[in-house]
Amino acid sequence: MSRGSDPTPRMADLVVKPATVKRCARWAAVATVAAALAAVLGRAGTSQDVAPAGALDISREPLPSRAPRFVQQLDVSVFQRGNLHAHSARSDGDSPAQLVFAWYRDHGYQFLALTDHNNYLDVTRPPASQVQDFLVIPGEEVTMAAAGQPVHVNALCTKRRIGGGTFRTARAALAWATSEILAQGGVALVNHPNFHWAVEAEDIAGAEGAQLVEIFSGHPHVRSDGDATHTSAEEKWEQALSSGQPIAAVAVDDMHSLAGADKHVPQVGPGTGWVEVFAEETSQAAICAALGAGRLYASSGPRLTRLAVASDTFTLWVEPPDVMVEFLDRWGVLLEAAPATAEAEMSGAAYRASYRLRGPEQYVRARLTAPD
Repeated sequence: MSRGSDPTPRMADLVVKPATVKRCARWAAVATVAAALAAVLGRAGTSQDVAPAGALDISREPLPSRAPRFVQQLDVSVFQRGNLHAHSARSDGDSPAQLVFAWYRDHGYQFLALTDHNNYLDVTRPPASQVQDFLVIPGEEVTMAAAGQPVHVNALCTKRRIGGGTFRTARAALAWATSEILAQGGVALVNHPNFHWAVEAEDIAGAEGAQLVEIFSGHPHVRSDGDATHTSAEEKWEQALSSGQPIAAVAVDDMHSLAGADKHVPQVGPGTGWVEVFAEETSQAAICAALGAGRLYASSGPRLTRLAVASDTFTLWVEPPDVMVEFLDRWGVLLEAAPATAEAEMSGAAYRASYRLRGPEQYVRARLTAPD
């Protein structure tokens, strides 16, 4: 799905936790971030979340004699853009892997996980080993069935193929796949919960230890936004997060078609959703460590140039200038909403939004929304 054909506003999200507060989320064209650490950052874009695991946590015990504060400090201005869900002709995509790698490299991405169905990508062998000036991380879409419905989990940063299976329930499928991925020291990403309405919020709890969940996808058939009778993927993530599950949210494009020749899944093109990982270098070790810790934000449009958590204040510097920033607490309770405001800096104009802890917040999630 091309960015121009998407009628929804772009979003991005982030989540952070205070000593007595939790996270904040924010969407831009569609941005998501997952939290595996003590802190979670919400999403931005069309509606997605960011959550750096362990970065900012809230203490479990009340501190009545102290002012509220975030548990950990954070100041990030270097981000690595990547996509965690894409396909090639090795499964149901329409293009050779080499062309897929080249597209993302040539469009400003620093890394890609090629996740063909039950087809592991060994990055030490061709075609991945032949890529220049671009990072390809190991990936596979573990493709299962449960009660006749598809249940998929991306295995990232793993060492060998896992393959699929058939299970009685979605919860059992998620538990098995996550266990197999974690046994290899990998990162488990629960894919498109609303695909065929196969995964409920309660099922995600079965993916114990999973670090990431998709809350936005460019795939037109996975229904990330839900419908009149089904909750959105973001709401399912919010429920898991609010229930205490340390899982971070991501945005992906689920690319199947570079050439527009995929007749079965039309318009599943590249570039509609991505993550921005908090890492100083573009190496497999650095990217995989950050993914496993949920140190990232997700987006489908809005961009952060910097984010900082200091004492009792969570601050975002954003692009473009007309971004609306929402700060949210547990269960999606709105704490504050306002457009980012201009700020003069040595390097030029910047647009900033901040939230200061007030009291009993469980976490603070930031969601950024930009006009399409």
